[in-house]
Amino acid sequence: MRTQALPPQRRALTVVALLTATLASLGLFSPPAAAEIRPDQQWYLDAMNMSDIWKVTKGEGVTVAVIDSGVKPIPGLEGRLLPGKSFISESRNPHEDTSGHGTDMAALIAGTGTANSLRGLAPEAKILPLRAHKEDGFVTSWDKSLAQAIRYAAKSDAKVINISISVGAMDNETLTETQNAIIEANERGKLIFAGSGNDGRRVEKDDYPSVLPGVVAVGAVDKTATVADFSNYGPHLVLSAPGDPGGTSVATALASATAALIWSKHPDWTNHQVLRVMVETTGMSERGEEPSMYLGHGIIRPSHVIVDGKGDPGPADKSPVFSEYFASLEASQSPSPESGSADDKNQTDQRSQEEQEQSPSGSGEDQNTAQADNDGPPWTAIGIGVAVLALAATVTIVAVRRRNQAQQQFRY
Repeated sequence: MRTQALPPQRRALTVVALLTATLASLGLFSPPAAAEIRPDQQWYLDAMNMSDIWKVTKGEGVTVAVIDSGVKPIPGLEGRLLPGKSFISESRNPHEDTSGHGTDMAALIAGTGTANSLRGLAPEAKILPLRAHKEDGFVTSWDKSLAQAIRYAAKSDAKVINISISVGAMDNETLTETQNAIIEANERGKLIFAGSGNDGRRVEKDDYPSVLPGVVAVGAVDKTATVADFSNYGPHLVLSAPGDPGGTSVATALASATAALIWSKHPDWTNHQVLRVMVETTGMSERGEEPSMYLGHGIIRPSHVIVDGKGDPGPADKSPVFSEYFASLEASQSPSPESGSADDKNQTDQRSQEEQEQSPSGSGEDQNTAQADNDGPPWTAIGIGVAVLALAATVTIVAVRRRNQAQQQFRY
């Protein structure tokens, strides 16, 4: 290889490209990408009977927090975007979106379809853009922006939290903060949906936050109601939704929009009740089938709830999926003579965290996005790659990466 004969900037780009390919082959790095779906590919609008659903509700009165790359005020989202917040240090504007991914997710949830834009399932819902990452390039940095964004959404008026972001690994501290943020969001009555990922592999402990208790992991199916070959699967999968083309990013947005529609029609229901009817009205649940690692409880069918009135909301205070986990939390938090000081410390730490998130400077001040210096040597890129390998931390937006793997098929 004659990289030494190239200019410094070209050498740096070459090393980055080679390193990216190497890490991808090892399964440690997957470059983020925007969901590749056009308005003419929204086949699911007819399949899900959206025309009849929109006669009943279009999601009015419900806000969906979109934790992603930001949301631009594009045609189709006029009057839908709230001010939002950015948790990255490079830009405090949540309405910027260099990758386009967050904008697509918002449009799939609440877009009106004007000017040949994407149509959302809940076109009268509001979008709270929470920017937790910036670009779809060589992303290696790690901080707590995801946990901060979830905590912010938990304290907001949003009922639904959409996370089409997949994280390959987390250090213990970040993992704990993320799980605590998820617990807080659930306790405050939110529903969190996250994509299962697009590697076509079985997942049990990677792909955060979808594997964490309290998060509704969503897989993808194609127009024949068959599990998409790229959709990650495992025992954590809760629901599936149309996601071909576009990946589990699209499936997650459609699940979030479905929850918004149901909540709009039944504003007095709790997060547990909304999720329960989503689970009960899948084809698998109606047939009495057990959850599978490929589809979870089954494919969402909003018309069965909104148009046909199916699904028993059940108890308001019991999760249909995470009840055992929440019960274990309550048991572990029972007061004991020796736990006072530790509990006080946890409450103090939480208050400190909340104060930081609500400060005028915003959160994400510790964000350190790794970038190659245009004037520096190509070894900067190599150092970035070594850091990735050492930390085993990879951030990916849930994107389209097909694998030719045989998977079990299910039908509507």
